[in-house]
Amino acid sequence: MTELAQAQSSTAVPRHYAVLVNAFAGNGNTGKAWPTIRKLLEKAAVSFQVYESEYPGHTTILARALTRSEQPRPDRQTILLVIGGDGTLHQTVNGVQSAVRDDASLVPLPIAYVPAGSGNDFARAVALPQDPEKALEMVLAVTAPQTLDIGHYVDHRHQREEYFTNNVGVGFDGRIVSTTNDSRIKRALNRIHLGGLAYPVHFFGALFKQRAFSVRVHTDQGTARFQNACLVTTTNHPFFGGGITVAPHASMRDGKLDLVVLERTSLLQFFGLFALMVLFHSHLKRKRAHHYVTAKVDLTFGAPEFGQEDGEIMGEHIYDFSFDVCHQPFWLPLRDNQIL
Repeated sequence: MTELAQAQSSTAVPRHYAVLVNAFAGNGNTGKAWPTIRKLLEKAAVSFQVYESEYPGHTTILARALTRSEQPRPDRQTILLVIGGDGTLHQTVNGVQSAVRDDASLVPLPIAYVPAGSGNDFARAVALPQDPEKALEMVLAVTAPQTLDIGHYVDHRHQREEYFTNNVGVGFDGRIVSTTNDSRIKRALNRIHLGGLAYPVHFFGALFKQRAFSVRVHTDQGTARFQNACLVTTTNHPFFGGGITVAPHASMRDGKLDLVVLERTSLLQFFGLFALMVLFHSHLKRKRAHHYVTAKVDLTFGAPEFGQEDGEIMGEHIYDFSFDVCHQPFWLPLRDNQIL
């Protein structure tokens, strides 16, 4: 008996995979990978049904509906298998969590993930192979879900509530994401499987355009005000921007979020601070870097700034956030002692 067959037979409840496919993720890379992934699913003889995203936000609607209709039962455990990028995973998590939030009788469905986007920061954080075929093989061998932290926020000004697996950034990284996601360069890099380079390519444009701004930070330890903030990122794990380490010790198992505030007093000073982050991961030791590890944090901004959530564009707004931590079961090959 193969390792995969042994894993499948070891679980008491038969598994069914609701496969959520965003063929447009990674500027079409998922669409190219999907036929091979489908053949592998058929070869593995697992029970699955495909749900393809047809427009922006459709994956959230699909995940929400499946959470309502596919609750665990004695004869079947449904797993949401996401094929796409960080944005597709973001939509899936929001569909599951919003359904449970609105109906307390529901339990969240576990989420499996095969990365096929451009940045793939969540896959990097959980040590999942970037190769979709290798990732699928490992996911199919999983026998039980494990719960990880996810972030949750309320934007009071815009009456908006969302969940995130990676991070929410305002300022410099929000500007880069806004520029990158609409660029021809990203589409070209994705075609040659180098989409992760799109973020650094647009770094210098954002460096010259981004100005310092004010932000108020409130945690259970008190309140601080920064008048020269340039990057404000609330993160669930170490990575953003396709592998840049913004919070080296952030964990998805500590029940807390990491907040990083980088100040800008001059272009050269901020460039140096960002370079320390990219090259040596030592930026948090510097005077103009501020790091919080907290279960709850409120962020109030004084002017419109660009925002991003899990690598998706939020737009340029005046934000007023309250962040906390929620939990989501994942069907991933995680070791109990794995540091996340």
